[in-house]
Amino acid sequence: MAFVPTFKIYAENGVDLIYQFEHVISTNWPLDNPSSISYTNTRSTGAINIPEGDKPYDIFFDGILLADNYTDLTTLIFALRDTVVANTRYVLKLDKSNSTVDTIKVMRKVKITIDPNSRKINNQRYTITLQALAWA
Repeated sequence: MAFVPTFKIYAENGVDLIYQFEHVISTNWPLDNPSSISYTNTRSTGAINIPEGDKPYDIFFDGILLADNYTDLTTLIFALRDTVVANTRYVLKLDKSNSTVDTIKVMRKVKITIDPNSRKINNQRYTITLQALAWA
């Protein structure tokens, strides 16, 4: 069986699994996050670059929740909302292979968006946005 990358949210300790995102359609998972912060001034040219400085950024997931019936679908929607709680520290992990994992500290700051054009009986599109590097 072929390996499928998975996105999982763990508790702040990075050990206790909280939620696994199923059927992710698209994401803006960073392939590269340069480690520097640049300060510019409106009265001069150039910038001051601070190496190894990290700024928070947003990571989103567009996905589909699938269920056998409407009751099960609403249970999945509420489970996503109630499990990935706003303003709570999480560790987001991407299993890139059987032995390789990317890890980012995240926090949900905004509501989970349910696509109003895909309200169906057995599937529902959603978007969740997490702020990366929101806590140290």
